[in-house]
Amino acid sequence: MMKRIRQFFHAVFANVAAEDRAFLEEKLNRGQQALFFGMSVPDQCHALRTAQTAISLAGNAEGKVDFPLLTRCALLHDIGRRDGEFGIFWKCFAVLFADLFPSQAQDYGDGAHGDGVLYRKMRVYYHHAEIGAAMLLREGFAAEAEIVRRHHKAPAEDDPPELRILRMADEMN
Repeated sequence: MMKRIRQFFHAVFANVAAEDRAFLEEKLNRGQQALFFGMSVPDQCHALRTAQTAISLAGNAEGKVDFPLLTRCALLHDIGRRDGEFGIFWKCFAVLFADLFPSQAQDYGDGAHGDGVLYRKMRVYYHHAEIGAAMLLREGFAAEAEIVRRHHKAPAEDDPPELRILRMADEMN
């Protein structure tokens, strides 16, 4: 519960600072930056925190980690939640709906109750990883798309270290 409260306050007071923009210019190309800035400011700040956490976790990881790929994936992992499609109200609603009524929320997200506004919001909540991966593929970012697509899937033995680290960093933020 405290994690959700912390996330709420992070979202309400979100701000992308000048040093964050400099970090983004260094780590993402123009096409990737356009995708990043398509997210809401709270989601941008979440992605920045996730990237910083991932970089920190990767420093302690066993084996070889592709730091540039990990950083890009962390910054882009939630681009399937576009600004205007999933603002703070709907995000809070979706989290509560999914926590309190998981099977009903999943049904809405899967289209079992038609294609109204609740379907569209819950679809983004449950399927933003696949939506974001499709966006990345359209722009030619296949390596990032594969990791973003799987970041909410159950862990598998063949998961690359970048995906494992992204999952941990996302969960922490």
